[in-house]
Formats: sequence, structure tokens, C-alpha cells
Amino acid sequence: MPILLLSGGIESATLLYERRGAGGLRALFLDYGQRAARPERSAAVALCETTKTPLTILPLKGLGKTLAPPGPFSPHVPLHARNLLAVALAANQALALKARAVLLGVQRDDQGHSEGTPSFIAALADTLAALGLTLETPYRNLRKTEVVARGRTLGIDYTHTYSCLLGRRVPCGRCPQCRARAQALGADA
Repeated sequence: MPILLLSGGIESATLLYERRGAGGLRALFLDYGQRAARPERSAAVALCETTKTPLTILPLKGLGKTLAPPGPFSPHVPLHARNLLAVALAANQALALKARAVLLGVQRDDQGHSEGTPSFIAALADTLAALGLTLETPYRNLRKTEVVARGRTLGIDYTHTYSCLLGRRVPCGRCPQCRARAQALGADA
């Protein structure tokens, strides 16, 4: 039984659809105080309802403010190294449920961020291996456009996903996530 970290975005949605029949797949959504938590959670719930995948929502709203560096609070990405925390929490759920793997939807375009680099992902995988778990990152060598192409073959309606950092009901279309989404989806953004 794998545990999928589900943000409600393109990569994790595609991974959900690819693995939905994989023996007891469970999804985990983290609300760590990010500005887009509400629409991301809504997307995650809708995706799990559509695929009939059990979803755990972990409310950690105060975490972003508590662990933020001094200075102005940035609620769209309040945690540094959030993949580190997310994978650690997913590993805890995996151990509690006697699961064998954690699924993370990082892709090649994420390598521009320290927590998306091959060395960071390898270190996470080694840490999970020490716990008897596997970290699966099947998109790590794919670009976002390639992930979308895979998803389209699965019939994913990407209008049910959410990628805007600002958390508005109608995505801003200007933040880095919205721009990457528009480029990957083309006219369907």
C-alpha cells in the first residue's frame, strides 16, 4: 500500500490517476498554512472522490507561521524544505499503516529548487530506506509537459486541479506556478 502526497496539483493528480488501482493506495494532503490550502484541499478531495481513493487531511495551519524565518510572513510558501516535512509525515503514516512506499510527484522542472534536486531526493530516499520504506518519484526525469501528456492519456480533467500560489478562487495567472501550469497545459490552462 503506497501513501501519495497529494497537493491537488498537476503532478500529484497524475500520479493519483496512474496508481489508483495499486493495492490500497492512500492519499495524504497537508495544510501547513499555505495561502492556497483551501483550493488545494478542495482539489485533493474532488480528485480522491473521483478515483475512490481514501484521503487523510492533516491540519497543520500554524506550522507555516511558527517555522517561518523572521521578517514578513510569506503565506503562499511559508515553509522552507516543505518536501522534507511532507515526506517525513507521509513516512509516519506509511509506518503506522504498514505501507511500503511514499509517492512524491516531483518532476524535472522542480530541480531548480533545492528540495527538488536529485541529491535532495536521493537523501530522502535513503532516509526512507533506513525505515524500510521506498520513496517513489516516477516523474523526476520528466518535464511538466510530459506529465500532462501522460495524464491526458488517462483522461484527467486538469480543471479539477489547482496550482496558484495565491490561493484565489480564480487563479491569478501570473505567479510562477500559474505560468508553469499554463505552459504545460497549453490552451487548456
